Amino acid sequence: MEVEKQEPPTFFYNENKDPDPDEKGHFFITQIQTLLLAIFITAMMQFSNHLAVYLIYCCPMYFFIVLIQWFVFWKPESDLTLAFNIYNLIMFIVCLPIFFGVFFAIFHPTAQLEFKEAQNCQMIGQLNKWIEFNEKYSMLYINFEYEGKQYLGYGCASNYNDAKTIAPVLPYKFYYKYDSVACGDLDGNNTSPQYHRLLPQKQLNLTEINTNQRILRTGGGGGGGHSSGGGSHSSSSGRSSRSSSSSCYRDYKWSDVKIASWLCQDRDFDIEDYTNSRSCYVNFFSNKLAYQNGEQRANMRNVYNFPLIAYQERGYYPKADLVCLILFSYYNWILAFNSIFQYTANYFLKKIRKTSEKRQTAIQALEFKPNPNPIQMEQNNKETPYLQPSAQQINQQMNHNDNVDVMPQPQYVQQPLYLNNQFEQNLNDPKTQYLNPLFALIGPHHQQPNQQNEDNVDKQPVKIINNELQNPML
Repeated sequence: MEVEKQEPPTFFYNENKDPDPDEKGHFFITQIQTLLLAIFITAMMQFSNHLAVYLIYCCPMYFFIVLIQWFVFWKPESDLTLAFNIYNLIMFIVCLPIFFGVFFAIFHPTAQLEFKEAQNCQMIGQLNKWIEFNEKYSMLYINFEYEGKQYLGYGCASNYNDAKTIAPVLPYKFYYKYDSVACGDLDGNNTSPQYHRLLPQKQLNLTEINTNQRILRTGGGGGGGHSSGGGSHSSSSGRSSRSSSSSCYRDYKWSDVKIASWLCQDRDFDIEDYTNSRSCYVNFFSNKLAYQNGEQRANMRNVYNFPLIAYQERGYYPKADLVCLILFSYYNWILAFNSIFQYTANYFLKKIRKTSEKRQTAIQALEFKPNPNPIQMEQNNKETPYLQPSAQQINQQMNHNDNVDVMPQPQYVQQPLYLNNQFEQNLNDPKTQYLNPLFALIGPHHQQPNQQNEDNVDKQPVKIINNELQNPML
């Protein structure tokens, strides 16, 4: 048995540089499979957090990358399958950890939190901390009302509220007690640059908060040392010595939980606006114990579960970083599956070809089928032998009809059929009249056809009624 030659699943190209429809068919079938996979994975990503919607917003760039790959790998006349597979393998290995690692480690922690609107939010206290000379961070104690109950919540303000992802104190991370924090620039004039000051409480009950303290701005060497997005401290006199160590890390101990900076207010917010009653958003972080701690007005510095207060429904995130992550990692990772789907596309094309060839063969067979030749049919009729029924068979049939009580059905015997010219000659010739079945019953004698005419006969029905032969034409 001849084994079918298996063609390697390569790109279709025409050596004569003529347009080859299989090239485009292979490309489109491959891309359709990849697009279906992209739709499925993107739909699953929508369950993670609201930022996954950018995977849909940026989809025009997906088709732009597909177009680039068409001109680079598919359209050339040479076979670039090996280069295409190597490229896709590299993209798969590199882009898979980059996208999912960055997306879920950096953007997911703050984007996954769902905030609900609360009423009568009023800031009643503030604690300031300069975290390792990097971030100026403030804990905000906020009274609020949610579903008819009064709670104490915990918000924050930071100069890293819109920081980039590479900031020394990671703005997307929730720091817990004893987590490592990178050291910042050290100022020799301030060995312990942290001060706790609170707002006047206006006769509101607040557990473990000193109501007689006021806010004190912190700075190095006498004033105004507020840093911007970079978070590094500089003294106004400019005489302070500075040293930094990028490999320095210290444990965070100031509170049980430091809120991610992207969920904080700007460090220079107007305090008076937030001491008045206004609406805000709350997330009970991170389980049902937060309801109890908020209702019992626990000290927010010493609890891991608390009502997290924000004044925006969603935290900050760098859109440019997210879009670049999607364009250069997510879409290239999805398109790396082309190396698999090009082989399945080749299989589909072979099936389509075989089906098309079978259909074309069937159509051609119907179109070129020869019509019957009347001359050939006449010769076949002449060559067909005449089978004369024997007298014994006729007598048996007649005896059988005598034994039937019901009305006998007409039966048929074989009679010769002559051509028109021969029939007219025999009709006028008295010697051959008795050979013609038309006169078998009206002639003077019932003769059997001559043996020599048996080759020129055909079958014609003759009815048998009352045991006698009847001519069907009478």
